[in-house]
Amino acid sequence: MVEPTLSNARGFFCLILMLLTASLSAPAAAEPCNPEKAKWNPEHYYPEEAVVFHKGHWYESREMHKGLEPGITFDWIKLDSVPDCSNRPESGERAKGSDKQNDGRPGFNQTDGKSHRGETASGMCVRPEQWLFSKSYEEGDLASHGGQIWEATGPTRGDMPDMDEPPHWKLVEEHCALQNQ
Repeated sequence: MVEPTLSNARGFFCLILMLLTASLSAPAAAEPCNPEKAKWNPEHYYPEEAVVFHKGHWYESREMHKGLEPGITFDWIKLDSVPDCSNRPESGERAKGSDKQNDGRPGFNQTDGKSHRGETASGMCVRPEQWLFSKSYEEGDLASHGGQIWEATGPTRGDMPDMDEPPHWKLVEEHCALQNQ
């Protein structure tokens, strides 16, 4: 048996102090997702890595989409445990009635009351980049496809312009790049 001495007590006190310091500096435990707040909604857009609770299970979105039911499509990964929602992207409804056409991006200028689609402030025509299957587009983004110019009507990825269902793109008929065709 070890006899209590002053040096043993000092060592014991230092050990307790180190353990307390280590436990205080450890990060706080992540807060698990709330099933009520993360309930799947077919009307919401879900970005990549967003999580939802649907029919008793947790799912993570593989890519941005809307209306695709978890558990029956490839767009969702079934999770084995309750996820941490603290650093996850949130789902959201597409902005209704929002007009992003005059937001300072190249491709739309409105200085004289008329729209000059595709022109920069100096009047130079900018043709939108070719549509890419792997690229994510936000509402108002422009892309060229099939000799036409298309505008995204909401967040989309992999949805080809000129497809009727679902309609994620609308044809831009008055674009400066189309005037020379």
